[in-house]
Amino acid sequence: MHNTVFDQKFITDTSAQIAEAADRAVFDATAWDDCVEILGEAFPGACIAFQYYDLRRMRLDYDRILNLGADYQDSYRQHYSELNPWVQPLRAAPSGTVLISESDCPSSNFSHTEFYDWLPRDLRAAAALILETNRENLAFVGVNYGIGQADTYDSPMSALLRGISSPLSRSMQAARLFGRTVDRERSAAALVSRSGDLACVVDQQLRVRDANNVAEQEFRRRKLVAMRAGGFFVTAPGINNWLADTIRLLAAGMEPQTATRIFFADGSYQIGVVPLPRSKGSRSLFSGGPLFLVVVRNLTRPAGTGTMADLGAAFGLTAAEQKLCDLLLLGNSLKEAADILGIAFETVRQRLKAIFHKTGTHKQSELIALLGRLL
Repeated sequence: MHNTVFDQKFITDTSAQIAEAADRAVFDATAWDDCVEILGEAFPGACIAFQYYDLRRMRLDYDRILNLGADYQDSYRQHYSELNPWVQPLRAAPSGTVLISESDCPSSNFSHTEFYDWLPRDLRAAAALILETNRENLAFVGVNYGIGQADTYDSPMSALLRGISSPLSRSMQAARLFGRTVDRERSAAALVSRSGDLACVVDQQLRVRDANNVAEQEFRRRKLVAMRAGGFFVTAPGINNWLADTIRLLAAGMEPQTATRIFFADGSYQIGVVPLPRSKGSRSLFSGGPLFLVVVRNLTRPAGTGTMADLGAAFGLTAAEQKLCDLLLLGNSLKEAADILGIAFETVRQRLKAIFHKTGTHKQSELIALLGRLL
């Protein structure tokens, strides 16, 4: 038995702790975990979840679950999240609503379902705070506990969730704005090095997030590339399917067969895709996800004037790391580079690891290929 007294002081103190954690979460997504931990400590034995659904694909884009076994968590993410009957009433309620299952949607209503059979008996009562709901997304804090605990937990849980609704919603909005700012900075840095080529930054759905002047001009001409409903489109046949497949593989952490293609459209062109590295500074739950630099080079014209310093700005490479990249591009081995730089081989190896991390590559050949495409 727990000894917690669920009085007004408990509600006020716990709400203040969660609000403080939510303030930190604007700049660091790991602090959302602290919100979940605080709720878990306040209500012993309850399963706490902070979840962000992509309703178009009925998948979890983010979730943090406390007090649910690893096997149950895996099965929920892989299968039962799509069957969760509580998602529909959550979707139907306005943002800021608090729902208590035993009064609003008891689990007994779906006792005949596969989800009910899977749900542990001690988690068949629930409370939820809907933080955001629209046609595309659903974000909520959910708390599950046993039917026998409902009389004890329902009232203070409802009061606490109402108390944290405003601070959590404010922090989510601020985190989303911060994430957009970070994404803009990533885009701008990537485009710095592509002043001579057509270049733009797209997201996983090929929506254009930023573009350089060359791309903007071509979008207006609509002869080589175009924007259709905000998405990047190549007028030459066969390229758009390849581009979508390549980005899908890169987003999944897989290596495509090739990240460049040659195509012809009133001249010969090379198109290449490079995944942009995540920001190394702060983390945000609502950053726009993976971003990709798409470069189209006119092969009948002289190459652009991108320099290693430009790429250093794009990927956050230090001057020493840029020098090592220069030497490797010239064909020097790692040992030869160490000798030229006058530093220990182990120092060069560590420097190369840092470059891999910043550029999203994993081996020397990938790094050389990446730099070769961008310079």
